[in-house]
This record gives sequence, structure tokens and C-alpha cells, in this order.
Amino acid sequence: MADLAGVLPRSPASAAPGGACMPLDGIPDFDLCRPYSVAAAVTAASVPGAVYAAGCTDLIPRLRDGAGCGTLVSLEAVTELRQIGWDGSTLTIGAAVDHDTGAHHPAVTAALPGLAMAWRQIANHRVRLRATIGGNIMARQRRYELPVLLAAAGARLNFAVPGGQLVLLPADLWHQPAPPGALLQAVTIPRASELWLGYDRSLRPSLTVAVAVRGETVRLAAGPGNAPPALATASVADDPGALTTLLPGNLGDAEASEEYRRHAIGVLASRLLDSYRGGREQRG
Repeated sequence: MADLAGVLPRSPASAAPGGACMPLDGIPDFDLCRPYSVAAAVTAASVPGAVYAAGCTDLIPRLRDGAGCGTLVSLEAVTELRQIGWDGSTLTIGAAVDHDTGAHHPAVTAALPGLAMAWRQIANHRVRLRATIGGNIMARQRRYELPVLLAAAGARLNFAVPGGQLVLLPADLWHQPAPPGALLQAVTIPRASELWLGYDRSLRPSLTVAVAVRGETVRLAAGPGNAPPALATASVADDPGALTTLLPGNLGDAEASEEYRRHAIGVLASRLLDSYRGGREQRG
């Protein structure tokens, strides 16, 4: 196939007593597949035990911790996953865009400067040059930050799946897993230029808060560290403290109580909304 480099056989493993194969560097052997297109990648990943690989900053530690991988489908050659575009309304970010590229891309800074500013704060420099937006999302790690930002922004996750397409919300991933072989192709944010987005990670890893304002509607997303992003939507004129009462329960854990987290979310959301209102006054 022209869009598939092929499957490389498993590398020889060291034989243990009795003929068993020992993992190399703590990672079990796997077949390596290198497709050149999204369609070929989805086909390759439809077999049991297949795993997608992009930046690998999250994947390699998981494999070393014992996660299974029969076939590793490398996305390095699927260039369409690294595209970023803005048509004046919808911002589209390919799933294989790394943090550093995305945070500084002209389309992102023009369409949604709040996302660019927040994105630049994530991770250290080494990780930022390698880790991808898709990996951050699909890892489903509750301490990761992009799902919180994207949930507040009303982003859509666009998947290529065997036989078609699938669209999910960031928060859906914890409740509606994508089917086997599903490949996150791009993140889209509709009407991005109409959106103001603010982010506070000063209490991370215990808590992160994102606030998005479009017109008279404010959308609050909180990453409590112990659970998926918690969401609430209200009028921009509402008190931020009252907004926190709309968040779902179970925000507390051994690290921080429910009462503390709700109070902290209200404080951080209030600061972000003050920044929004101050900026609006300057623009007006």
C-alpha cells in the first residue's frame, strides 16, 4: 500500500531460562507499523492490542509500567495530523501538533490568544517540544491540563474511526470511550474569535480552573486533580461563587476537601472574570 510503510517484525528479545522472552529496557516486544495516512493508521490500529504513538512522552512510561502493546502504530509520518488552520471562525488543531508549536502558531494566537497563553505554561521545555495535544487528551490523565482548557472553550474532538467519523466532547472521554481503532484526528473550536479564555493553574496539581466567555455566557471548567473536568455554565453577570454550586459533586479527596476546592474554584474564577471585565473596559 502506498500509504503504509509496512509492519516491522518484533525485534529479538533476550531469552530467559525456559525459553521465555524478556522485555528490552522494561518494554515488551511489539510490531511497529508506520502509516502515511489517517485511513491507513486506523486500519493498522484496528487489530487487538494496537496502540497509537506520537510524541511518546506519556506512552513510554506506560509501557515500562506494564501497559500492553501488540502493535505500535507510529503517527510520525501522518503529516495531516500536524496541520493547524483558522478560517476566521473555527480553529482546527491537528492531534499530532506538539505543545510548543501549537502555543506559538500564528493561527492559534490570532484566533484565541487566551489558549496560546495558557498552552505555553504547560510542561517543561523538553516535554513541550515533543508531547502532543492529542496525547495529552487521549492519555485521560486527570492531572493533565488541556482537557480542562478545551472543555471550557467548547472544543470538539474529531475522530477517524473504522468506516467513518466520530465527534466527542473532551469530558466524554471518561464516560464514552472511543471505539477500538479510533484515531483523534483534530481538535476544533467553533467561533473561536468570539471567545475569551482565561486560565489559572496556580494551585496545580490540586486544582486548575479555566473560564471561557462568549457574549453573555460564561463556561467554567475545573480540573480538581482527582476527577475528570467539572463543568458549569451560567450568565457572565452571575457571581462566580454561585457558579461553583452548579459544578457536580465529588470534588474532594484526601488532598483537599470538597468545601476547600469549591471555595478555591470560586476565588480563581472570580479573578479570571475580573481580568475579562478589565480587558473589556479597556477595549470599550
